[in-house]
Amino acid sequence: MPADRIRSLTGRVLVDTNVLIYATLAADPRHGRARSVLEQRSRVEVEMFISVQNLAEMYPNLTGPRNQPPDSPSLARDKIRSVARLRGLTVLPLTLDTTWRALDLCAEAGITRQAYFDAQLAALMLREGIPLIVTENTADFSKFPGIRAIDPFA
Repeated sequence: MPADRIRSLTGRVLVDTNVLIYATLAADPRHGRARSVLEQRSRVEVEMFISVQNLAEMYPNLTGPRNQPPDSPSLARDKIRSVARLRGLTVLPLTLDTTWRALDLCAEAGITRQAYFDAQLAALMLREGIPLIVTENTADFSKFPGIRAIDPFA
């Protein structure tokens, strides 16, 4: 997704965990693009959202072996709190109704195991009328009607 496409985001947009993580990792080659995505939250044409699920997913990724060197628990906590407090970024709660909708999506699409969490985000997006997710994992969201995924790193 070229930089001009990032700047052309409009409407209601959910930002996936991978983008949030890269935005906190200054040495990662995707850092600049991830930050650019988050900067779009200040534009009038954009309503930007994340879920409490995204915040929870950040912790094991920041402190785990795929992040070298892994963040300490306190650094990961501080990064997550910092993301959650960004102005112009609304943190959405998960509800029991969202869980039921996610389970329905899983049953309809034959989704199993960890892919449930993508269905949960999709259910949240459908509940909130958010048609677009910015993620590096676009294929994970292709099975959900009414949701479009774009990769800011492609």
